[in-house]
Amino acid sequence: MAFVSPIFLYGLFALAIPILIHLINFRRYKKIWFTNVKFLAEIKQERQKRSQLKQWLLLAIRLLIIASLVIAFAQPYLPSTLQPEKQKQQQGVSVFVDNSFSMDAVGSEGKLIETAKAKAREIVEGYKPSDRFQLLTNDFEGAHQNLVSKDEFLKLLEEVRISPASRKISEVVSRQQDLLAGSPALSANIFLISDFQEITSDFINLDADTSVSFFILPLEANRTGNLYIDTAYFESAVQQPDQLSRLRVRIRNTGPDRLEKIPVKLVINARQKALASAEIDPETETELVLPFVNEPGGIQSGYIEIPDYPIVFDDRCYLSYPLVTTVSILCINHEGENPYLSALFGNDSAFQFLNTGINSLNYSSFGAYSLIILNQVNRISSGLAQELTRFALNGGSLLVILPLEPNQPEYKRFFLPLGIPGLQNADTSQLRVSLISVESQLYADVFEPDASGKIVLPDNADLPSVHLHYPLNLNTDSRMEPLLLLQNSDVLLARTPAGKGEVYLLTSPLELLYSSLPGHLLFVPTFYKIALLSQPKRDLYYLTTSNTPVEIPAATHQKDIVFRIVKDDSPFEIIPELRFVDGRMLLYPHDQIREAGLYTINSGEKPLSGLAFNYPRTESDRTFMDPETISETLERKKIHSFVLLKPDHPSLTKEILEAEHGKPLWKLFILISLLFLALEIAVIRLFPKQ
Repeated sequence: MAFVSPIFLYGLFALAIPILIHLINFRRYKKIWFTNVKFLAEIKQERQKRSQLKQWLLLAIRLLIIASLVIAFAQPYLPSTLQPEKQKQQQGVSVFVDNSFSMDAVGSEGKLIETAKAKAREIVEGYKPSDRFQLLTNDFEGAHQNLVSKDEFLKLLEEVRISPASRKISEVVSRQQDLLAGSPALSANIFLISDFQEITSDFINLDADTSVSFFILPLEANRTGNLYIDTAYFESAVQQPDQLSRLRVRIRNTGPDRLEKIPVKLVINARQKALASAEIDPETETELVLPFVNEPGGIQSGYIEIPDYPIVFDDRCYLSYPLVTTVSILCINHEGENPYLSALFGNDSAFQFLNTGINSLNYSSFGAYSLIILNQVNRISSGLAQELTRFALNGGSLLVILPLEPNQPEYKRFFLPLGIPGLQNADTSQLRVSLISVESQLYADVFEPDASGKIVLPDNADLPSVHLHYPLNLNTDSRMEPLLLLQNSDVLLARTPAGKGEVYLLTSPLELLYSSLPGHLLFVPTFYKIALLSQPKRDLYYLTTSNTPVEIPAATHQKDIVFRIVKDDSPFEIIPELRFVDGRMLLYPHDQIREAGLYTINSGEKPLSGLAFNYPRTESDRTFMDPETISETLERKKIHSFVLLKPDHPSLTKEILEAEHGKPLWKLFILISLLFLALEIAVIRLFPKQ
């Protein structure tokens, strides 16, 4: 216990006054003589004992009354556990008001966001007008990066609205500490008002700072579940006009009840394409397949939708994707054209196929192609190897068909940065393909599954064979995916991821003299799918508030064109940052798109491509940290200068003042003195004057 005015404790010397009064007997006795004094002496002795007991009781009570009054005037209090800098004259107060989607839920006092704003208002009202304040939300707005007056704070608070942005507690506290550290003359106070979802409440990442006081105010929403669309993706990487597409949708139920017959609707280009029904157990997820046929032409944009209430921001998943109509292919030949490749790609309008010789290459044009085929080239110069590697690492697809006599040192140098194993000496054994990776993306939709949904090839299937191939020096660290394996487990065709692209390797020359693959039924779907899968990978949707770049097709690479991103059926429009990176044109929205929906990239006035943006699903998981867990986490991090405020406290201002300056006890001692005064009156009445 400490005292605000300890000088009043000198008043305890006044305790000597009742002691002196009780020691000095002011009453004078007169002697009266009686004939028989024995009886009177006994009565007098009894009365004297009772009188002495009364006097001693009154002395003790009066001493306690005086002591209680003196201590009350000294203003005793229980000291705060916060830092001693609170004695500074001016306070710096930073208040974080969580305005993420989860705060749109309803609590005991209404919507949590409105409760949080009311609590923030009550907090600042408890401080002096001379103190300085910061308001911080998940948006990290520029207007919230300064210390302002109380009136300015309250004006900014009125403008706070629910936002799709979501920040971790460590990010928020770091931003608050940075601002308060710039004003060392102020006592630093940090307030956190939130529902403290587990996914964002990373208190374990906070660092101890004894110069800052933390006030944590957890708000609790009414217990309710949430049904939401977690993600969506196509089973096949390529979507074509008039072809069947299969869209997989993952739906999650965070509530305690089993949900049945939940309608799931798919709408593409304003037309309903599929409708399904979902059944989901509590605290689980399920996946549905929505099959539909793509219509030819135009931008393919739409959404998946489920019904749910009251949390609705995650009930719709927007999506936008291109249809593959034309694939540009460059075939680099050592001597002459490959007749099988030319027959497959050269006469198909879906492909722009160009044959070129090894000595007439234009390296600067590589970026205009989706697939480059290196057809049986014996020698690879360092310049060609460098450009092909750059092409693959930046997202292009490369198909390498080994020649009859490859220059092994040059190929080893070429393969090394691409993660492809080196070559062994040629194997001229006649070997048959024994294994096809039917589960790979390359052979998806090539073979018909059986009744169980699995693809099982018959034992006597007619598979291609080779008379010459080059085995690979495979090791356990290799990321190569075998697609076609020979009887001796050597690789005939394999795929290797390389940076943002991929490399396919055929270990046998594509000639009937050395392999039956060019004339086999498997040739067409294999090389056709390699070409289709070479299209640039683009996300089915992006997340709001993110800065993921959007790649523009190579055919539109003109530096004098201004690209704009506009929202469908809305006046919203931005001009994103444009960057050229390794021959690719990238658009960066820079956190400017904050509303979920369908967007269009315009090249000048011409629509170029569709975009879909969805809100992040971090706010969909309705699990929260309880106050006990928060307290234990902070104690474990040795952060002791914190106070857990109670949202149902009748006076939040009083609770904060007690936490900052300690709990005052002067009222208690006033009450104690009154109780002793009443006790004194009772003693006087119980012991009447004799």
